[in-house]
Parts: sequence; C-alpha cells; structure tokens
Amino acid sequence: MTDRPDQPEQPSGPEPTPPPVHPSRSRTDHTGAIQLGIVPLRPLSLPDFVGGTVSALRRNAGALLGVALAVAVGAELLRLLLSTLFIGDVPTTEVVTGTAIDWDVAGPILGDLGIGLATNAVLGLVLAAVVNVVIPRAVFGHTTGIRQALRESAPHLGRLLVTMLVVVVILGGIAAVAVLAMAAAGGAGVLIALPLLVAIIYLSIAFSFARALIVVEGLGPAAALDRSRHLVRAGGWWRLAGITVLLNLVLGMFGLVITTLFDRVSNASALGEILAVIIMGSISGVVIIIFECLLYIDYRARAEGIEGLWLKAG
Repeated sequence: MTDRPDQPEQPSGPEPTPPPVHPSRSRTDHTGAIQLGIVPLRPLSLPDFVGGTVSALRRNAGALLGVALAVAVGAELLRLLLSTLFIGDVPTTEVVTGTAIDWDVAGPILGDLGIGLATNAVLGLVLAAVVNVVIPRAVFGHTTGIRQALRESAPHLGRLLVTMLVVVVILGGIAAVAVLAMAAAGGAGVLIALPLLVAIIYLSIAFSFARALIVVEGLGPAAALDRSRHLVRAGGWWRLAGITVLLNLVLGMFGLVITTLFDRVSNASALGEILAVIIMGSISGVVIIIFECLLYIDYRARAEGIEGLWLKAG
C-alpha cells in the first residue's frame, strides 16, 4: 500500500455509528458543536485545551490527581532509596569551580539525576495509562473512579514500557552517533551532528501520541509509533511542537515559583525540597499527559473525525 503523506492510516472495518446523545447531558458551544463533557466534539483551540484540562481535573480528581500524587511520591522515595544504595551522599555544592568541572562532585549529582529521570519515567507509565483511560471518557461526559481507571489501564503497562524503551533506544542511538561524530571529526563532525539533532527533535514530537494510541486504540509499540507519526504529520508538526514548548515553559515557570516558595518557607531544608519536587511532579506530570491526550483527540478529529472515539467511549 502506498504511503500517503497527507492522511494517516485509519483503522480498518466498517464506519462506526456514534451512540445516541442523551439530551440532558449534551449542549452546544459558540460554534454550534456538541459538547458532552470537558471539550466540544470538534477540532480544538488552545482555550479548549486549558478549559478541558481544568474540567478533567475537577471532575476526575481522584483518578487523576490521586494517581499523580501517588506516582510522584513513589518516584521520589524510590529515587532516594536507589541513590542512597548506589551513590551514597549526593553533594549539594557547586559542580563548577572556575572553568574546571570537579567530577568527584559532578559524578554523584549526575548519577542522582539519572536515577530520578528513570524512576519518574517508569512509574509515570502508570499515570500515562490512567490519564489515557480517563480523558477520552471525560470528553464524552463520563466520570471515572480511581479503581476503574487502574483496572482498565493495567493491561497496557507492558506495551507502554516496551514503547518507552524503543523510543529511548532510537533517540539515544541517534544522539550517540552525533556525539561520536563530533568526537571523531571535531569541527567537521558538527555538520553530521546538526541534522541528527534535528532528527531527535522531529521524532520526539512525531512520537507524542504513542502512549495514547496504545491505551485508546490498543496498538502495539511499532504500530503506535508509526500511527503517531502519521497523525502528527496530518495535523501539523509545527502546531504540536509549538503547543508542547509553550506548555513546558508555563509549567517550568510554575515549578520555579513552587521551588522558590518552599525554599523560603523551609529555609532551604531537604524536606522542603522533597515536598516541592513531589507537588510540582504530580501537577506537571498529570497536566502534560492530559494535554497530550487532548491533542491526540484533536488531531484525530482533524484527520479522521470524532466518530471512532465516540463509539468507544459510548
């Protein structure tokens, strides 16, 4: 079959018939589109994403904020445990002295950072699965309890883990080639490294919907990555990249405020730092994945229509 760049691959089978709309649960927005839940059933705008995120958190607080907080606490405790076992005391002094890097200080700090990233990534799969169960249902007016969300998300965790590892291998392999090129060829290696850097950025955005596709459509890792790339290309790579960068900038500023506040209140104590990490991790983690899922729904609506998701949620 010929790859069509202007249209993502669509699931095979007969055209689904949407479930009937209950009159008491439906309304229309200013464009005339039906709205059953947190967002209208049409291609979304930036205010729709923000309003939908707030509504989702308010209507499904237990499943979303509860799991997000549990994941953040678990990731931080696991980081502390693994860092203590494998690294010991992590220095808090400056890494750079003059123009030289003190690797006796930098090594443990980088090791602790790597452990933190790994624990957040692995435990974050639970939150990703839960959010991608809750949000499509919330779009069509359903609320989801924490037990139901965990029960329905559990079967997808294995495929989510494999997909994460595949993406790490792909992006890490490209990055390794870029580093080796610069180390081997010096200045000339930059000419090789720059296109590879562009490829890493492109693929990072192109694979954005893989987690949603695994949970919502039940795809395997390879199929999810390929379909995500097609959906992103059909809906607009630059649009998705812009929204992603904007969201991370806003959450980064919010995190800076939270960290500064806890530093001042706790006199820069270790406990205050841990609490700031947990609070910021839980809020930013769940918001990022909600946006990711709503963007998937938006891109699917733009490329294929909303009917397939409507049938599944109904």
